[in-house]
Amino acid sequence: MQRTAKVGLYGLVLAGLLGGSAAWANNGKSFDLRVDGRDQTVHADASNVQGVLKAAGIEVGAHDIVAPDVSSPVGDGAKIVVRRGHLLHLTVDGHGRDVWVNADSVAEALGQLGFNERSFVSVSRSKRLDTSATDLVINSPKKITIRVDHKSIPVISAGPTVFQAIAEAGIHLGRADRVKPTGALKNNEIVIIQRLSYGTSVVNVSVPFKTVNTPDPSNYVGTNTLAQGGRNGTNRVTYKVVYVDGKFAGKVAIRTVPVSRPQIQIKKVGSRQAPAFISSVPAGSPQQIAAGMVAARGWGADQFSCLVSLWNKESGWRVDAANPSGAYGIPQSLPGEKMSAAGSDWQTNPATQITWGLGYIAGVYGTPCAAWGHSQATNWY
Repeated sequence: MQRTAKVGLYGLVLAGLLGGSAAWANNGKSFDLRVDGRDQTVHADASNVQGVLKAAGIEVGAHDIVAPDVSSPVGDGAKIVVRRGHLLHLTVDGHGRDVWVNADSVAEALGQLGFNERSFVSVSRSKRLDTSATDLVINSPKKITIRVDHKSIPVISAGPTVFQAIAEAGIHLGRADRVKPTGALKNNEIVIIQRLSYGTSVVNVSVPFKTVNTPDPSNYVGTNTLAQGGRNGTNRVTYKVVYVDGKFAGKVAIRTVPVSRPQIQIKKVGSRQAPAFISSVPAGSPQQIAAGMVAARGWGADQFSCLVSLWNKESGWRVDAANPSGAYGIPQSLPGEKMSAAGSDWQTNPATQITWGLGYIAGVYGTPCAAWGHSQATNWY
């Protein structure tokens, strides 16, 4: 490309600019000299181009173009053109190389190198080239697709970065918008813009209650009783809600105001050492709870054995045992609601059911063995 530029320039000068006289004068000659677009008049007693340049104090470098050639004869009034070679430290789409051009300006150099007006250039195109090297970054146009607002927009941009390409496409970015990818622009790249927006929501949130166990020396180990029922509290929570392209993406709590505080549940945990027959029952089971309560009433192992037989028959010691007749729970209370006299958790708490059941047996039959004998005789108790 540089060779073509040199030959063209040389021919142009010979055809239009070189108008030397055919009759040479030996003294007082005048020459029109143009160096990098700047004209000057040189008076010299010279018969060829080299002599004129020497008289003008101009040295020709290896990358300079002179028209006519330095060895060409010239006469009075002849026109001589010198185009200096200028070094460009060129970086094109990230790839660097050094190039020599014979141009007066960046715009002319780009034309010589074959870059069009759509290419991005790091310096002004009108900048004149001087004797020092010029750093020049060029980014060629690239085809990309921008996906934004549920649309795909084809864009051709020479912007060196994704953000410049977005700006050239006339797309406005909000402060919270996300762009993927970022950085240097690549050909055939797909750029995704996510629109972020925010809102608030206020909801009531349940606060679970805590359970505190306190030792109860009046009951045997394994016997637990509910001293105070627990109750969940309520907090009013304000959330900052995040939407991406209009769709819910997440939320963050930004304010919490207590509405009602949770009530602690208190359980009394038996700490009294149990008789031997209690320790033989699996720890924490309904039977061990019952064994502790039997012993607390002063009944012995024989009474506990009768109770085991009785409630094995009635419910299999299942807390949720239900009978079509309406009988419910371990003692098969009929109806089950009767057990609410021992606690509001009568449907799920074995200790509540056993407390009621033993009270019923003591009040009606006196002892578990008497109740068991009645059950064997009548098939109910």
